[in-house]
Amino acid sequence: MKRIIFLLLLLTSRFIATAGSSDPAVFSTAKPWAYWWWPGSAVTEKGITHNLENFAKAGFGGLHIIPIYGAKGSEALFQNYLSPGWQAKFFFTLKEAKRLGLGIDMTMGTGWPLGGPTITEKEAAKKYQFVDGVFTTGLTGQKVKRAAPGGEGFVLDHFDMKAFAKYCHTFVPLLKKSHSPLRAIYNDSYEAYGSNYTPDLFPAFQRLNGYDLRKHFDVLAKKKAESEEENQIFADYHRTMSTLLQNNFVLPFDHWINSMGFTSRNQAHGSPGNLLDIYAAADIPEAEFFGSKPFDIPGYRVDPEYDSTTFGIPDIRALKLASSAANLTGKKLVSAETATWLGNHFKVSIAQVKPVLDQVFVGGVNHVFFHGATYSPPDVTWPGWLFYASTNFNPQSHFWEAMPALNKYIENVQTMLQANPTDSDALLYFPMEDVWHNNNGSGKLHTLELHANSREWLKNTSFGHWAGLLQDKGFSVDYISDELLSDLELTPSKTFKTRAGGNYKVLLIPAAHYISVETLERLAKWVKQGYPVYFLEHLPLHLNTFHQTKEAKERWEAARSALFMRVLSDPADQLARLGVSTEPMAAKGLSFIRKKTPKGAAYFVTNLNARFTEGNISLKKLSGNVEIWDPLTDSKSYGKKGSDVWLSLAPGQSVIIQPVAKIPSLIVPAALKVRTEIEPTNLRVQIDSKTIALPDFNYYTSLDTSLAATPSARYTFDLTLSADQIANAKVLHLSELRDMAKVRINGKDIGMIWSLPFQLTIPDGILQEQNQVEIEVISNAANRIRKMDQQGVVWKNFYEINFVDIRYKPFDASKWAIEDGGMKGKLYFTNR
Repeated sequence: MKRIIFLLLLLTSRFIATAGSSDPAVFSTAKPWAYWWWPGSAVTEKGITHNLENFAKAGFGGLHIIPIYGAKGSEALFQNYLSPGWQAKFFFTLKEAKRLGLGIDMTMGTGWPLGGPTITEKEAAKKYQFVDGVFTTGLTGQKVKRAAPGGEGFVLDHFDMKAFAKYCHTFVPLLKKSHSPLRAIYNDSYEAYGSNYTPDLFPAFQRLNGYDLRKHFDVLAKKKAESEEENQIFADYHRTMSTLLQNNFVLPFDHWINSMGFTSRNQAHGSPGNLLDIYAAADIPEAEFFGSKPFDIPGYRVDPEYDSTTFGIPDIRALKLASSAANLTGKKLVSAETATWLGNHFKVSIAQVKPVLDQVFVGGVNHVFFHGATYSPPDVTWPGWLFYASTNFNPQSHFWEAMPALNKYIENVQTMLQANPTDSDALLYFPMEDVWHNNNGSGKLHTLELHANSREWLKNTSFGHWAGLLQDKGFSVDYISDELLSDLELTPSKTFKTRAGGNYKVLLIPAAHYISVETLERLAKWVKQGYPVYFLEHLPLHLNTFHQTKEAKERWEAARSALFMRVLSDPADQLARLGVSTEPMAAKGLSFIRKKTPKGAAYFVTNLNARFTEGNISLKKLSGNVEIWDPLTDSKSYGKKGSDVWLSLAPGQSVIIQPVAKIPSLIVPAALKVRTEIEPTNLRVQIDSKTIALPDFNYYTSLDTSLAATPSARYTFDLTLSADQIANAKVLHLSELRDMAKVRINGKDIGMIWSLPFQLTIPDGILQEQNQVEIEVISNAANRIRKMDQQGVVWKNFYEINFVDIRYKPFDASKWAIEDGGMKGKLYFTNR
């Protein structure tokens, strides 16, 4: 490995001077960041300032620049990628971002995956195939997807270190001149389709496996392995390609970026390598939350057009691959591409976003990147410039007015998550060898995607079963690879210590079918020394490689024979004996992540289903006084030392529970919840310039369909309350809301309702006997774009992919049904 890194740095050394900047960081990583698409790189100084000022005002911490295809009609403004004009706009962006306290990351190229005009056929992604039974090689022919002007070209051969070294040269002049707040250089998910060959494959295969793959072309030509030996040959091929990816791209990518003075940020998923090892190599490993998840939260909406069969349902276990790698190696930040394709364009409610964020936080992510926020010139009319696959988080979004509140919530949560390491007790081995052995044939190099494909290697496996079961039972678990196993230290107290200083009480091996002799001997040695290593369901069944000596096979069998007393069908009792903590709140349906603080354990707890509303919960690692902080409303309650904690947490709500030395001397016990129905009089709704009297609350979009495209409506009513009702009216609740509301009572702004549950605390002294209430409801933009498409307004004016819906079909809102907008159902107050 030292030779590889040396060669890469030697190839680039004639360009490298002092890169980066020693200026102190002026940006926040606790605030959310966002992908900032630059269509056609047609950015102007005026537009850059306008965009950045809006993002800063809304509470963003930084932006990630990704140049992509442009908008038609703006060709005169297009800047070729890395041209002098493009660089001038880039450096102006850095200057403005620094002025505004924003950080900047950038993709190492345009679109994805890496590649472009400097990549010749020699450096381009390659494939092998069999033509009439004859092994042949050639180019995949894949070009950079969604490339910006000047960024078009072949995709890089990620298995060829010299190809990557040449690619790096293009960026050295830019990075030499770059400075804070440029922070990280980024690589998107692999997505190099069909790339299954590189010129060094056969020599590398010989070095790693001890035999010549070319003598087994008959195996590689098959659609499926027909024997155990053929299965092992396919696995040897997969492992070799994974090693080439790791040694020739993943590690050089990280080291080269660091040598230039910047941070590396990398998505491992979608690649044919061991995701844990690839995530572990980056300074900031990045996961992804793609698509809609049907949370069991009353009022939560899932776009019925989302195709879960094709694209899958987001899975917290996939997030934990990135966060586990970070936990084991001491990485402080774990990012996630968040809310990609959460719903169809113009239909996403901001109420859908917060549960996604809470799921991401529980998965160990502490550095959210919204996907995404398109650069849009201030003079382009609504809907402005858009990216084809994003949930829109730029100022043209229909929920932009609520972004400061959402971003403040994220900042509050991520401040705690980033400040403290995760407190996990158990390690669960990720059997990558099983993935390689179970996916073979037809020249396919198996990639580990996070969409529907993840069912194969994550969900329907022993690893997936046990990872999900342990999580559901309240255990805090990190996942570990063969390579990361080799980094563990053994402590005198019979625990496993990581290089980051974490201590784990047990190592669990799911029902792996294949395992290497090196790993099996390591596990057998630890068992012999009395360390807690346990196999779930059964011991490994097969040696992982084809060409093994008699000695290696005997060693493997000897190691396996020493492990028979360490097989468990259910690990719960053994984990309890080892002192591995399980949190009973999980049985109530609550999700959590536990952190270590200097004062004791702290928890982020979220309620992502309808099984719990309030009650006592036990916190296994927190026995002292506790503070229960709602990071959304900034309200606090407390629990006394030595007792269970009373928790009121409606579906959709989240809290941070942390130790506190002292609590207020007077703790008011939770009173019986009192509900006061609102009986409005003189109820009416104003839609544009039209006012309609209402007998009860109803969606304004159903009252006059000719006005359904109006983005907001104002409901007003009078309300008479008794003294007792005023005393019990602390929280206002809305039954059904599409999509967010601003509340004004007796001429005073009370706040905005935008997240589930739809409720708002009423400050003391606001309510009187006679009250005037105004609720302005802002709907999503679906009806507005529907009307524009019906009228033939031209707004879909983008090159390359113009414009697709959530099923990747041509976008046409003209035939959509009218979306609900406004309020419906009962309004009521509660006393808490």
